[in-house]
Amino acid sequence: MNGFAMRNTKSKTHETAAACYAARHAEAEDLLKRITTGLADYQKRQAEEPKNWGYAMYMGHITEQLAYVLADLGDRSVVEAKGLDY
Repeated sequence: MNGFAMRNTKSKTHETAAACYAARHAEAEDLLKRITTGLADYQKRQAEEPKNWGYAMYMGHITEQLAYVLADLGDRSVVEAKGLDY
């Protein structure tokens, strides 16, 4: 594991690995809900400026980042299809 993944893996309260995983899983689910809300808001802003290429450019960045997350979960199909370095 890299330093980022190792951060906060041990606690002074002797938290179990299962409890730590459950908390991080719940955090990931919350982040996904917030991402869904953010995407909907961003789509509304883009609809107000349909000729603004900045939205399309930034959405490309977002989809690349999400492709990396998916690859971290074991599905490399999108990073491979996009030709991204992983």
